[in-house]
Amino acid sequence: MKLQRQKIETKEEVEELYHVIQRIWPEVFTPIIGAEQVAYMLRTYQSPENIFSEISNGANYFLLKAEGEPIGYTAYEVQEEVIYLSKIYLQDSVRGKGYSSEVFDWYEEVARKNHKKRLRLRVNQENKRAIEVYIHRQFVNKGVLISPIGEGFEMTDYVFEKEISEK
Repeated sequence: MKLQRQKIETKEEVEELYHVIQRIWPEVFTPIIGAEQVAYMLRTYQSPENIFSEISNGANYFLLKAEGEPIGYTAYEVQEEVIYLSKIYLQDSVRGKGYSSEVFDWYEEVARKNHKKRLRLRVNQENKRAIEVYIHRQFVNKGVLISPIGEGFEMTDYVFEKEISEK
């Protein structure tokens, strides 16, 4: 199965992406952080306005599709020393089908093209499924990062990195 990546650039594309986010975030995060924090983060952190602002400031968002149907999304930023993977989400029904491997293989190419030697990401400490995937892909836990995000909520994450070899 080949994954298609649709770059998100316009407000209309952000709206299409937001429909996918509204489906995936509750599925992934309600069991981990609860419905109240998920709703807050959808209103703020993952709102269409915030996403468009991030894109305007250099973030690269992509809607992920399989056979033309949206199944997830991803986003990254080229930073001074790393490619920062800010979002990697697939809907539950397509997990285990090799799509995340396609995304990570692509990110390794992105790193090489941008002359970066590492990928970096944050993952909620309770997101065991994602952590297993990252470890399987040779990411290494580099420590804890706790960030207050407003209204008494905080993100309690691990920072993972992967060294990228040149091909």
